[in-house]
Amino acid sequence: MAEDYEVPESEQVDYKKKRQQMILLEGSIHKIKVDFNIKVNDLRVRKQDIITTVKKLYERLDVINAELNTPETLVLPVIDEKVEYPEKAFSVTDADIENYRAELKQREIDAKNKDKGQGVKKKKA
Repeated sequence: MAEDYEVPESEQVDYKKKRQQMILLEGSIHKIKVDFNIKVNDLRVRKQDIITTVKKLYERLDVINAELNTPETLVLPVIDEKVEYPEKAFSVTDADIENYRAELKQREIDAKNKDKGQGVKKKKA
């Protein structure tokens, strides 16, 4: 490259152009994430529908097997809530709050009993 070469004005990159490019990229990333989440939710619904259909078919098979006197154990697919719905880990019910309050009260009682049992001595200031 020649020492006297200057980049044309249209090809120069400044702060404003880079910032605009970053904003557009962040928007694209957000759209990709939203589309992915929609696909995952659609697959969840589809899986639930398939399990419901399989359940109905198994009920029919149970009737047929009973008529034929051929006992057969069928395994029904199940949904693992912790794996399939990780966002439910963040939902808090009133019962959860009450259990937490009871646990805190029990901790306080245990701490007071422990302090009384050890005869805690306070330091002089």
